[in-house]
Amino acid sequence: MKTNHLKPALCGLLLASALAFPLVASAQTSATVDPAAAAQLKPDNRMTRNITGKVAVKTDTTLTVDGRTVKLTSATTYAKNKAQIGSGDVKVGDTINIVTSDDGQVAVSVNVLATP
Repeated sequence: MKTNHLKPALCGLLLASALAFPLVASAQTSATVDPAAAAQLKPDNRMTRNITGKVAVKTDTTLTVDGRTVKLTSATTYAKNKAQIGSGDVKVGDTINIVTSDDGQVAVSVNVLATP
């Protein structure tokens, strides 16, 4: 009696390719993520902005620079000449740069700029 070995081999090949297809498809979809789009998102998904100017008004919870008032939090950091300072070291009239989050509403860091 003659045995046909071609049918089991084709069935095995078909089964192997059917099992491998989801792995190949998932690898292709994860590789097509646009890296430029991911780089634009911040880790906390909030827009950051810089505000530079002279301090017009200072309270315990806000700074007003060039007519824009920014909230200060316990997480806000302060620096002058790359050295950490306290919030009390920032004075009205100082020229500062504020890095903000929440589209310019909350101060992340305040850097007092050197005056010439």
